[in-house]
Amino acid sequence: MTNRRASRRQAGWRSWIVALAVLAAAPWSILQAQSAPTRLHVTLAQDSSRMGARAPIVRSENLMGAESRWLSALRSGLPVRLHYRVEVWRSRDGWFDQFARQAEWDVVVRHEPLLDQYTLLTLVGQRQQERRYATLDALGAALAFAYQVNVRPEESGGYYYAASLQVLTLSDSDLDELERFLAGDIGEAAEGSEGIGDAVGRGATRFLLRLAGLPSLRLEARSPRFVVR
Repeated sequence: MTNRRASRRQAGWRSWIVALAVLAAAPWSILQAQSAPTRLHVTLAQDSSRMGARAPIVRSENLMGAESRWLSALRSGLPVRLHYRVEVWRSRDGWFDQFARQAEWDVVVRHEPLLDQYTLLTLVGQRQQERRYATLDALGAALAFAYQVNVRPEESGGYYYAASLQVLTLSDSDLDELERFLAGDIGEAAEGSEGIGDAVGRGATRFLLRLAGLPSLRLEARSPRFVVR
């Protein structure tokens, strides 16, 4: 029973390896040329307080176009992770700008081939929300949702928001699982040698991912300056 379960696990991971090989052969430059550019925007909400501490509104666009490299990754069985960060910066004339605080959240997108559906999992701290979408257009509309982030300056002065979006095809936990599979696939001789064996496994994984050319992207945007009285 144990051997059968291990065989199924290794077969599943071998499908991941096949997916990596498919992605390695994908013409990313052609896909990028055909799709609209991916952008990140951060604007200011209407002033809802007497102090002028306006909240940031963050929105991305064109993440899942018909020719998107992220869509190709999803359909190859790889999850796509979007990590958002919004930083509050105090603008100081004649001095370096001062970091005040930040807010972060994650969005994980997966494709379920049997149902031909897309799942979107939003993670904010300890809270999570999962939604499902039957079409690519519905998924694209959900990913273009504008987030009004609950992070604001707490003191008077001039401020702006710096937003960033990092898009990856594999999370750290996915990498760890892939490394464990590769270590097990080498043979039982690797068991018990955590020094050299782990280093070799990690290096092999990094090399495999570089060889596959898995897409990654980092976008940045900055809001207009505003004054808190």
